[in-house]
Amino acid sequence: MKKPIVKIENWSVVGSVMFEGYRELEPGQRLLGEVFGHANLRSGLIYTSAILSANLVTRMVETRNTIYHLGAVSQDYERWVWQQEEARAA
Repeated sequence: MKKPIVKIENWSVVGSVMFEGYRELEPGQRLLGEVFGHANLRSGLIYTSAILSANLVTRMVETRNTIYHLGAVSQDYERWVWQQEEARAA
């Protein structure tokens, strides 16, 4: 079965539905964001199933049923990523 490709905007990476902070973009984590063009879901805020793979070059993230094309990142998440990078550099 071919997976649909859906755009996700204002996205961030979280570990679970019970938000306990942001996570790195890696397998096992989940995307939270606004989707557009999903055949089975209305456009709007979603929480994905676990990430299987992520490719930042192509900006594609694969989950069990869907491939997400990463649009604009959430400003809060972008700030969190920057803080993590700064802490690692220190």
